[in-house]
Amino acid sequence: MSSQYLPVYVGNALNENLEWLPELTAGKAGRKRILAFCQNLRIAGIGELLMTGLPGEFHLRLHQSGRAYAAWLRNAAEGERRTGQSPPFFDAIAVGDLEGAARIAHLSKRTWTQGAEYEEDFLFVEFLMQRFFLGASAETCELLLRRHEKALSGAEDVRLEVCGALQAADAGGFDEALRRFLSERRDHYEELARKGGTAPELLATEGKLCVEGVALVRLAEGLGMETEEDYLYIPSVARENVSRVFHEDSWKAL
Repeated sequence: MSSQYLPVYVGNALNENLEWLPELTAGKAGRKRILAFCQNLRIAGIGELLMTGLPGEFHLRLHQSGRAYAAWLRNAAEGERRTGQSPPFFDAIAVGDLEGAARIAHLSKRTWTQGAEYEEDFLFVEFLMQRFFLGASAETCELLLRRHEKALSGAEDVRLEVCGALQAADAGGFDEALRRFLSERRDHYEELARKGGTAPELLATEGKLCVEGVALVRLAEGLGMETEEDYLYIPSVARENVSRVFHEDSWKAL
């Protein structure tokens, strides 16, 4: 897909968020609205990175996404909070906002919302929250991994291998699992493009750069694990150190 439309996608995403901002700042937004708001920030950030090759706006938008979601969680109804559907958690980690990620982890629901999310989705995110932000014991983390395996009922989920490698601080195992994770993601987006019906702004942004992958690499590096400079959908520029200090209410000023 041509990059000529990226400025339009970025502008549309931010303009839509400006319309929604009063609703969010008043604490009246529901789950779908906050996730759409955060996705627009992700689209804007990735779009700017792809257009300029510079990470500044990318970092800002991811920080805004994580902090907006954390603010929403403080007053969210129990039925609205679904841990397995928390992309802004990965936005916060990817930009190195570990305080924001920890806030999201502490405010997130500790139980699986059966019928509204897949158990394996919940367990993937819950493991990362427990392992890196909630001070869980090794035993608790191992139990979550075993529960994840049981939930799969014999099916494969490379995210379980990613988590297992992080738990063991196994750099080789992590590298192999991450490459498979990204390869499967490529296949998924190629299939979406073939079928049609997917918003072009998603294919042009999230279909080109994997924020979740950036977050996983940052977690691995935080454990002292060696990683490659570049991975599929994880360019090195997306992993550059953040040079700005962001205010926690940065999301209120778009």
